[in-house]
Amino acid sequence: MPGEPRSSSFARGLNVLAAVVDGGPQRADEVAARTGLSTSSVYRFVRRLVDDGFLEADGHGTYRVGPRLSRLQDGPGTGQTLRSLALPFLRDLVTETSETVLLTVPAGLSALVVESLDSPHSMRLSFAPGTLRPLHAGASAKALLAFAPQDVIDRVLGGRLERFTPGTPAKATLRTQLARIREQGYVVSRGEVDPHAVAIGVPVLPQGRLACALSIAGPEHRFDGNRAHTEVRALTAAARAFASRIEQSARTLPAPPYSTT
Repeated sequence: MPGEPRSSSFARGLNVLAAVVDGGPQRADEVAARTGLSTSSVYRFVRRLVDDGFLEADGHGTYRVGPRLSRLQDGPGTGQTLRSLALPFLRDLVTETSETVLLTVPAGLSALVVESLDSPHSMRLSFAPGTLRPLHAGASAKALLAFAPQDVIDRVLGGRLERFTPGTPAKATLRTQLARIREQGYVVSRGEVDPHAVAIGVPVLPQGRLACALSIAGPEHRFDGNRAHTEVRALTAAARAFASRIEQSARTLPAPPYSTT
């Protein structure tokens, strides 16, 4: 509105940006619902944010984190270094499991997809690098959240947990799940973000410090019987080997963002 102080407009623009950073890819009407702004106002802000590279449009009406923010979230070379170190393990996991494989890192209160290799099956789940996933739902995110500092866990549990499906965990359930993940060292999620999808996530802990997580994801009909147990073993072995590889390359990596000690 004419005459409004610039700080007010600036704050609303930050709210729009934060909604996408914290909530993952969204349409303008979804951002409007999260921020309380009108959809027309959201469009005005996202156009500028897209022009400046902070957001990007996928061509289907959805906005996600843009290249300028992705570089900041990766840190100075962290994402690129992890990606190059992880690729042999990711490729082996695709060969062994025939499912989509993800490499994710913590990014504030979200999980950032650094790399994704698609399943060879025609029916598969796909995740674009740069996608932000909420920390409270899905195996790739909860494998990170379980080993995050307590203040991060408290912030997630103290905030609003968006429900994506009937399987999205509520706060009490999530708290119990996180304790179990820390105890067993892996997480299996079923339909928490995407209906009829199953995912398995394992943290990568070089020297006991969280660096990232490895996960696989696919449609639930391919995870019948004891198959999940077989894939947990494959992921756990890959995560341990990857952690050793990171330790060997420790001089080229900055300190991991979270410590489990």
